[in-house]
Amino acid sequence: MAEAKIALQRILDTTLREGEQTPGVYFKPEEKCAIAEMLYRVLAKKTVLEIGQPYSPKYREGVEAVVKLFKEKGYRDAVLLSHCRTLKADVEVAQECETDGVVVVLAPSEKHLMYKLDGLPLEKALQRIGEIIEFAKKDLGFKVVQYTMEDATSVPLETLIQVSHVAEEAGVDVLRIPDTKGQVEPSRFRSIIETLVKNVRVPVDVHCHNDRGLAVANSVAGLMGGATGVHVAVMGLGERCGIADLATLMDNLETFYGVDTGVNFKEIPPLYRYVSAASGIPIPPTFPILGYFARVHKAGSHQKGVLRCPETYETINWEKYGLKREFEFGAMQSKELVEKLLEGCEVPKEVKAAIIDNIRDISMAKGRPLRRPEVWRIIEEKLGTPPSDQAGTGETELDALIFLKVKPACDELSLVKRIRKKFLENSLPVRIRDVSGDWDFILDVRGIRSPQLLDRLTGEIRRENREILETSTSIVFDEYK
Repeated sequence: MAEAKIALQRILDTTLREGEQTPGVYFKPEEKCAIAEMLYRVLAKKTVLEIGQPYSPKYREGVEAVVKLFKEKGYRDAVLLSHCRTLKADVEVAQECETDGVVVVLAPSEKHLMYKLDGLPLEKALQRIGEIIEFAKKDLGFKVVQYTMEDATSVPLETLIQVSHVAEEAGVDVLRIPDTKGQVEPSRFRSIIETLVKNVRVPVDVHCHNDRGLAVANSVAGLMGGATGVHVAVMGLGERCGIADLATLMDNLETFYGVDTGVNFKEIPPLYRYVSAASGIPIPPTFPILGYFARVHKAGSHQKGVLRCPETYETINWEKYGLKREFEFGAMQSKELVEKLLEGCEVPKEVKAAIIDNIRDISMAKGRPLRRPEVWRIIEEKLGTPPSDQAGTGETELDALIFLKVKPACDELSLVKRIRKKFLENSLPVRIRDVSGDWDFILDVRGIRSPQLLDRLTGEIRRENREILETSTSIVFDEYK
């Protein structure tokens, strides 16, 4: 483990602000409340949430809903922040919404001043930054006022320090340094933060974008440089390629740098499933840690090694997340995997060999891995009887196609999000296709644990969505590629 050099004091999650700036993502107020409460359980006593931009009337409702929920639940140790431009009107709206604090944003970089802020001179920008921070802190009495120096990594160091001193003298509580365009590499970012920390007295946060895939690395570098706060989002959501992913960064901080994040990791998988459903963005199977493929072993030599010693190919503690490793039964599989499955059963060596060959042959012919129920059927065929009374218990995994017909005036995007959320809440991936013909949508659902669960879910979908006129369900017997 690397020598601990990180003094983490704040984990700021901005899924409800930065995350909602992800293309195509629009959270409803009730979804924001659900996400905020789940984040509170994940981040525990270090909860700092940026919950939106209330100066926009369309987003104010969501901010107010989260504030009301946290008051009703008594989550008084959490800090809820509004995101504002450097305008008095924005900060006044935030006060009306009763958030604990405000974040004021103004970019002092040359291109932003010229092209986004219509040629605003730097001197005027500095004046505005100081005035708004002082107004929020002294006149309105916010207990937390943070300043975001947008596009900070495009600002010369001497200007960065100059702007920071203006914010500091105005009474800012936290300086936020974003790599807005995801444009710097870790050693350079660490150097920037080290220089800034030596020249200011107030705490520094880092907010790193992922345009070049360096968000997590730069976040760590910023913390190593002396920042004491870091910004994250669920699934790394945010503008363009998003920012640092919550789970990936927190796990790495604990594993490599000995940081006690205080994060409740077992609450992360349900949070990610919900955000995936509410955002309409699936968790990629190759996503670090939370992606399904992260814990699936396919190659035979890998399976053999992991079955004997998990650390042969694993560095993640799946129990920490309430998850378990998986193995793929298919053309590459090991004989050890079948032996593990038949553990405790008396099966002749030649029969085991026949089972293994059969699994590999069928998998290759179908062009896909086999599900465990299919494997148990092969075993039963080779043995002529189930290997034991317990073998395969509960292994009735199903795939299904559900056909939907909806009303002509249906809000299709909202319907799709509700359906996806229903399945993901039950840990079931679903692909939803908008089709022509007699049906409007086809739902492709994989790995359903029982026919009863399938019936329950389809029944709930019909009852909870009045736009649906008719449904029909077909069980998938096989799949060919």
